[in-house]
Amino acid sequence: MKLLSVHASRPRQSGSAVVIVLALLTILLIYVAGNIRTLSSLGRELRLLEHQQTLRLQPTATATNTPAALTTHQSNNPAIH
Repeated sequence: MKLLSVHASRPRQSGSAVVIVLALLTILLIYVAGNIRTLSSLGRELRLLEHQQTLRLQPTATATNTPAALTTHQSNNPAIH
């Protein structure tokens, strides 16, 4: 009879192990989903920053490509002095 009582407690132990494994798996999936969401948000923010910097630096790039004669005053005219 003792053998029956030992075997009767085993299904309960394996059932609790399944519950623990499922709980850990659920926690891992929540963690992965949170990381994916954060990564997506960071990618969106990085694209926005890149766009803002491109717009901010665009006038500087066009000003540096202009010829020097157009950006400096020529003081050869005696009427200006």
